[in-house]
Amino acid sequence: MAELQKAAGVNVPLLETLVKTHFGPESTAKLSWSITKGRYVRSDLPSRLAVPQKLFGVRLWWKTIGEFSDNLGFRLELWRPEYLHQAEAFVADYNARDQGTTLTLSPSFMESPAAKAAAAA
Repeated sequence: MAELQKAAGVNVPLLETLVKTHFGPESTAKLSWSITKGRYVRSDLPSRLAVPQKLFGVRLWWKTIGEFSDNLGFRLELWRPEYLHQAEAFVADYNARDQGTTLTLSPSFMESPAAKAAAAA
């Protein structure tokens, strides 16, 4: 966490607080994919933006809706269009509260094969 804060100037505690505010109290930005475990695991660094998927009120897995990247400036790559308004408000809120690194939103929606087939028909 300290490396990302120093390298990119990211305010990690503020970022996680705002994720919980805009996407729900159980949502998190501190997930990463573990190759060895074959699933998402908690991380100290903001990596993936995820909301919990529940069945009968029990969280079973995570639905990833985006990814944080700092290779071309600090940005949120949003993958799901249904979260666009929440992501826009999240980015605006982060930039208003933090005077350091600016977070930008990069919508990169991916359609499912079923949606592509329905659109083509």
